[in-house]
Amino acid sequence: MIDEFEDGLGVSCGFCHAEQKGSHKLDYASDDKPEKEIARNMMRMTNKFNSKYFQVRHAMIGDSVSVVTCETCHRGQPRPEGLDK
Repeated sequence: MIDEFEDGLGVSCGFCHAEQKGSHKLDYASDDKPEKEIARNMMRMTNKFNSKYFQVRHAMIGDSVSVVTCETCHRGQPRPEGLDK
């Protein structure tokens, strides 16, 4: 699943996960960064697409049966092309 984000969006874990206070370690449980909730919404969206249009049951990010993935729209960029204006 982690590779899905790194490859699909061209970002590392720190893009969505906040750092622990007083440290450069990531606090994976924290919801401080809005990018984390955006990622959750994007995962729900791709799962809905895969389920509704491609009959993929119980799809998960990084699942080899998924047709629509992060890469489908992002193509290695944090924001899909055309949305940065």
